[in-house]
Amino acid sequence: MDSGLKTSRGGDHGDSRPRDDNDGELQIRTMEIPEWLSNLDVTKHLVGGGKKADLEKEYECTILVTGEGSGGKDPSAPGYDLPHLLVTMSGYDIRQLGRVRRALEDSLIEYIIENTPDNEESDRRRPPPSLGRMLYSLALSSANASPKTKDHSKHRTVLARAHYGHQAPRRDRSDQYEHYAPPSRKVWSNVVELPTDESGDYHGRFLAGKNGSLLEYYRTKFNCQVNIYGVWGEDGENDPQLMCEPYVLVTSEEAKQNVDSCLKFIEHRIMEHEEKYGVSRERYSH
Repeated sequence: MDSGLKTSRGGDHGDSRPRDDNDGELQIRTMEIPEWLSNLDVTKHLVGGGKKADLEKEYECTILVTGEGSGGKDPSAPGYDLPHLLVTMSGYDIRQLGRVRRALEDSLIEYIIENTPDNEESDRRRPPPSLGRMLYSLALSSANASPKTKDHSKHRTVLARAHYGHQAPRRDRSDQYEHYAPPSRKVWSNVVELPTDESGDYHGRFLAGKNGSLLEYYRTKFNCQVNIYGVWGEDGENDPQLMCEPYVLVTSEEAKQNVDSCLKFIEHRIMEHEEKYGVSRERYSH
């Protein structure tokens, strides 16, 4: 996905800033947005209303949004036929491309916060339930786009922005999450899909254990935080605040191996549950 075109703009920088090995060559970076966020409303939030021109001017780059939900009509554009949004950023300074990607990620975080339905019972210090999945998807996209990445397997553990942010006043955003600030630190992260029964209800509560005993086990045994989203509604109803499908988020600040070991334990529990109750995850093909 990532590439550096041998297109030199010539000339010297004329300043004393550190030079990059790719200075003078056109660089291209991409960001894939998950399908459940790929719609015209998200595209407008990212680049509509003059935002695209402002971002291009500030970060000295060009931005192209294509794929499902972009509203693009040029079939020759890269990513036109994709089932999700693809953001292509081009410029001569790779550092600026990193900064514009961060700005776009921050904008997506704002979109999640602003568009998560209100719930009086929610703890305002907690992040919106869809945020962890989005941050994992963006981190996976970033890793896949790097020319240094050799492992492109799906649902692998990657370093992602933490879904828990600093608790600070945010009165300029949604009142519901006025105390939630965008995440800054990074953690090792992975996502686990949940099985469904014939009625389409998701099964995931069993992964918490009786009175949350397994959640404590994940912390003490693997030094991992495990969050199970979308399965706590009454009569099998999904969480109305969740913008994506129910899922499990596994994170660790310590090491990738912690997450991988915890995942093996969780996967074993899920297989046992599938055999016992006849539920399945076969509906997931991506």
